[in-house]
Amino acid sequence: MQHFTFLKNDVECNVELPASDAELLPGIEWGEPCALFTPAYWYTQYLMRISGDTRDQRHRIGSSFAEELTACILGGHGVAAEVGLAVFDRLRSEGLISELCIDRELLQNRLREPLSIRGRMVRYRFWRQKAKYLAAVYAEMRIREFPTTDNALTLRNALMLLPGIGPKTASWAVRNWLGSDEVAILDIHIVRAGILANLFTRDDDVTKHYVRMEKRFVAFARALGVPTSDLDALIWATMRTTPRLVTRLLDELTMSD
Repeated sequence: MQHFTFLKNDVECNVELPASDAELLPGIEWGEPCALFTPAYWYTQYLMRISGDTRDQRHRIGSSFAEELTACILGGHGVAAEVGLAVFDRLRSEGLISELCIDRELLQNRLREPLSIRGRMVRYRFWRQKAKYLAAVYAEMRIREFPTTDNALTLRNALMLLPGIGPKTASWAVRNWLGSDEVAILDIHIVRAGILANLFTRDDDVTKHYVRMEKRFVAFARALGVPTSDLDALIWATMRTTPRLVTRLLDELTMSD
């Protein structure tokens, strides 16, 4: 057994963990909580950070499903979180989401206009592509109501039929809106953490193996006893702040193979 002690709200918390060489899942050892990005590390990080927020609202960005889906479409690969949220706030404040604007040119103009973030002007990179997707999605949402169900996997599959929405974006919207632990947002940060924890291999590709990788991540979270939605968010928030360290650890892992 391993013993881990931390302070939380001025209270001493003592946790017992399996031995570092004990298997969490076949081929995946717990590791030590003081070793970066091991299963034990993620488990204790979760214990130290968990709050009493309402489960079904913890990860929500928008106040309506149209807003939530918009935020997820605007974010993702190649878009800094701060930039995605800023352009989302612009569309929301101007009523373009609530009215389900299908004017593609108007959406392009509003996405293309520079944003002021922390005192500097930045541009949203994918204004033409995302305006196209939003206009098409809003047109669909004018015809039929979303969400179509509160079943996470069924809703995810329904969203993937909409223009420009793949499994990651669909899973993100479902996770946020339903507070679901049945789906995972397998972005680059989650995949890298999975490689370092021996959960994924370098041959795993989310464009080809999303469902298989997602099932493995969900099983990983359940084995830890951590809600999938919270573990996903925790890993993303941590890994995105340490790109150089993560790159170095991945390089060292490659050299040791």
